[in-house]
Amino acid sequence: MGGIYRYDGSSAGLLTLLAITVPRGVAPDAICVAPPPQQSLFTEVTVVDTDPELAETFQNELSQRLSPISLHQLRHAWHGDHPQREMLIFRYLLLAWRSGRSTSGMLAHPSVAPLWKLARMVGREAHRYLGFVRFRETSGGFFYAPLSPDHRVLPLIADHFAARFGDQQWVLHDLRHSEGIVHDRTRRQWLLLPMETSGDPELTPAEEQFQSLWRSYFTTLAIDERRNLPLQQGNVPLKVRPWLVEFA
Repeated sequence: MGGIYRYDGSSAGLLTLLAITVPRGVAPDAICVAPPPQQSLFTEVTVVDTDPELAETFQNELSQRLSPISLHQLRHAWHGDHPQREMLIFRYLLLAWRSGRSTSGMLAHPSVAPLWKLARMVGREAHRYLGFVRFRETSGGFFYAPLSPDHRVLPLIADHFAARFGDQQWVLHDLRHSEGIVHDRTRRQWLLLPMETSGDPELTPAEEQFQSLWRSYFTTLAIDERRNLPLQQGNVPLKVRPWLVEFA
């Protein structure tokens, strides 16, 4: 039985959907969150309600069936901003249900290669943003860092900043996907939340002075005779510069 399968967009929702399709070999024609834009009269739409217990059971079974590498790649692929993300994960798991841990080595397989490519792109972007986040002290008593990644990398980098700045209140704001990480220094925990803003938070006078000094230092340090714009753009892409103090 094919057709279109809908879920609520959560990780538990997708795990529930996979738990009722993968073991039985049910192959959806498509997996979506929003209603299909042009629903055919002859295409069945199955709405899957999230079942947290079933999702947890299926996740535990995946941990036993798959290698750590596969689980790592699946996690990265889940955070990818790709229109076929869910179907890539489904096809990979359908193969893994038969092949087990050896699936991670089948890199040329058509059910493996696209997922690994997406996971690699997400992983590289997450690693890159570890060096491209600039926190700014706001008058509201917290530190704020805007960014606009291609993929939803916030959950992949949040632990890094929670470990480095565990004694601070801070917010990582993904402007592209309208979501943010809020860190609570009292509990030393972070939470991913939907987030919209109408403008940048007001900065403290000390922050504005520090940014001015940092830009001055950055400009003074440059050697005109050794300026290499292609190399600089390769190391610091243009798309991240609007959020970097030294390029603002």
